[in-house]
Amino acid sequence: MSCAIGRSRGTELLVAALETSPASGVFEVDDRLRVEEVSLGSDAEISTARLSVRLDADFDTAAARGRYAADLRVLVRTDEADASRNVVLFEGYAPLQEARWRGGPGRGEESFGFVATGVYERLSRERDAWIVGRRMRSGAIEDGLLTDLVTWGGRSVLVEALPCVFNLGGAANCSSTPLTVTAPNGSVRSLYLFTHDDDPEGVSWTYLNALRYLVWFHAPSAGPVFEGNVFDVTDGAAGSAAGSPGSSRMLSRLLAAPESLNCEATNLVEALSLLAEAAGVHVTVDAVSAGGGVRSQFRVWAAGIGVRRGLNLARGGQHADGTQRFDASSLSASDVFRANQVSAADIRWDHKRIVNTPIVVGDVKGYEMTLPLWPGWIPTSGLDNVAAPDRVAAKQAALTSERVAELGDLAEEWPWFRKYHRAGSEFFDNRFVGRRWVVNEDGRFDGATYNRNAPFDAYQPFDFSTVTGSGTTVRGAWSRRVRALLPTITHTQLGAGFGVFVEFSFDGGTTWFRRQSAVSVSRNPTAVVFEVVNPTQITPVGVDPMEQNMWYAVIDQTFRVRVTAVIEGDDRLMARPAPRDAGSPTLQTTSRVVYDPGVYRFATRSGTTDVLATVNPTATDIDRDDSAAIGAFAAVLASREADRGVGGSPTLPWLDTQFSIGDEITGVRGRGVSFVTREDTEALGPSVVGKRLRFDGGRWETSLVLEQVGG
Repeated sequence: MSCAIGRSRGTELLVAALETSPASGVFEVDDRLRVEEVSLGSDAEISTARLSVRLDADFDTAAARGRYAADLRVLVRTDEADASRNVVLFEGYAPLQEARWRGGPGRGEESFGFVATGVYERLSRERDAWIVGRRMRSGAIEDGLLTDLVTWGGRSVLVEALPCVFNLGGAANCSSTPLTVTAPNGSVRSLYLFTHDDDPEGVSWTYLNALRYLVWFHAPSAGPVFEGNVFDVTDGAAGSAAGSPGSSRMLSRLLAAPESLNCEATNLVEALSLLAEAAGVHVTVDAVSAGGGVRSQFRVWAAGIGVRRGLNLARGGQHADGTQRFDASSLSASDVFRANQVSAADIRWDHKRIVNTPIVVGDVKGYEMTLPLWPGWIPTSGLDNVAAPDRVAAKQAALTSERVAELGDLAEEWPWFRKYHRAGSEFFDNRFVGRRWVVNEDGRFDGATYNRNAPFDAYQPFDFSTVTGSGTTVRGAWSRRVRALLPTITHTQLGAGFGVFVEFSFDGGTTWFRRQSAVSVSRNPTAVVFEVVNPTQITPVGVDPMEQNMWYAVIDQTFRVRVTAVIEGDDRLMARPAPRDAGSPTLQTTSRVVYDPGVYRFATRSGTTDVLATVNPTATDIDRDDSAAIGAFAAVLASREADRGVGGSPTLPWLDTQFSIGDEITGVRGRGVSFVTREDTEALGPSVVGKRLRFDGGRWETSLVLEQVGG
């Protein structure tokens, strides 16, 4: 790389090379092209380059239009004496051409040029980069996985009928089993697919797994933008649960769970921008040298992980004794340029952004507990309130699966079959009878309508204080509202989750069986629903349905259902540090909310009635309490933002290749300008989110676009 003094001279230090033919990957320097400006962006800001074309009598506008076709890539790089030190700044296409004519015959002026847009823009128009539907496993793939994991482990299909919305409506719609694929370098890689939104085995997407999904399936393997560091920086955390502690600011943000991140009918550029904004990270496309050509690739970054750099601008004028503040007479040219790295800067001291009482908002607190469920259907003749002498006859009205098979089409003549068998003609109107069991936490199932035989003869809104200690809630303290059944935090010693843990009993709660057939979990109302074809299929293990089944036990008033799940409370994990008056530039109290529910979480099984409490009793990775972490972050935030904000847009008087997008700027030395506050030397300064290299007045200059980005 040339020294600063060399790069400040009025020479053309950038050259443009043109692809020899579309997609050839071979570039030749074109001496007719003059680079006037390069603008490098991040996230949704697409990089551009403005170039002019030297015309002459043998090469006019018509010739230029033919030569600089929109399908040919343009490469902009430095022109160093040592070719091995050349830096590629830009790769793109020229979709916009501009021609100008001025004057008349004999005195006319003609010019031609074009604005090239980075290949990231071209990616947004690639057919494979458009997102419609979601990748899932078909029934054939799921069957194949049972017998031949190697053959079927990497297969998926596009289901166009379901939208690409990560955690749609808060539902966990990520498959719990990863896809096994082979990376371009031959290594094995794990990716996660979608499942349907009502899958009880589904797990929550993290931003990290969603990012990997989008890049793998929608960045074409042939380019124009390649995977870059997307998988390298996320491989170790792929599959980690939402909220798992990360080893860096970036991973902790990527391991948060999105809610209804809608990427349907977007292109990959738009989708990555939406994901990055929601997660608090950034996606940049870098053009790098590759075998004499260029390769553009993704780079994911976040505040706090970039290189920290300072800027220099020597202070002119004289001290009180008449001596020069900056005496260049005895310094070398290199020293002078190091001390005067900035030729111009607009610095702003902003009191409007002072925040001395921040509010950091974490996730809603969750409590794992076991809840008894109540019948979620209106009392029905022949099932509920059947007197003891009539119970044998009531059971005989039901048809077991064996009896249905014997009757064949004649089964439809039985009233019980028509109403309660899934194939019955009246089943839809009776689909919840015997099958739906509710929490009734909001009290919608009232006693006047639903009271029946004991013990279900006193319907009331469920009282959570009956299954929690006083430190969690007391009678009537929680609002009466719908509360979803969320997967348990308890896991097996091998790490497998229990999901929403459903059990049932045929003897009034003495003996419990884990679900052995399809059970769905509904949200409104909060309930579990037995999805079997015939309710008599649900039996104690090893017992013939003719002897005992769910239908018979309900008639006998001995069937019970309970569920163990995480229930949301009414409070969140929050931190509100008190303001500190000492050294504050203002006496006013100013707040702002930092909303990070996916980063700071609280979930516990302590102090509740929980049948899973004895599973892994010594495990330290089940409960999650980020109270200390959210408090520490709020304290740092209060310290960092209690001072006036300092920002700016510095200009370097040469062509710069040292500063990169994602670098953090600590301040301007020589002018007493610091971008970190007085107390927190590790606070995040503004980051370089863009660069503008411009050839003006015979010289190059570089402007840095600085923004305070989320940390």
